[in-house]
Amino acid sequence: MYIFNDNKVYADLADGQYIVLNHVSGEYYAFDKASSAVLEALTSGCGREDVAKALAERFGEGCGADEKLSAFIDSLLAAEMLLPEGASGQDAAPFAEKIEGESLPELGFERFTDVADLLMMDPIHEVDEDMGWPIPKE
Repeated sequence: MYIFNDNKVYADLADGQYIVLNHVSGEYYAFDKASSAVLEALTSGCGREDVAKALAERFGEGCGADEKLSAFIDSLLAAEMLLPEGASGQDAAPFAEKIEGESLPELGFERFTDVADLLMMDPIHEVDEDMGWPIPKE
């Protein structure tokens, strides 16, 4: 089981897709529906083994669930989005059923830095007084 790293990120699930904002760096991450379903399982009390088992049951033993899941979790931990937390106990099968298709897709996320400067701007000291955020001072 994992939890979101609340010291660094804010996560929102809308229409089955996660958007995660790193409020320290200003980067944000977009997840497709399959990766969002796995992320939701991991942060809802399902352990890594439970998720891998549910994915293998859903897509077949040869789907590469262990490898894909391990790489996905490693990327989430490397981006400091998640922290490991306690024991599992939640059933992961309902989350695996959210993933459409006949084969398990690659799991991952897109990283964006295009608005990091705006998101990290000090709204009192770095913003144009007349125009307001997001217009920086000259």
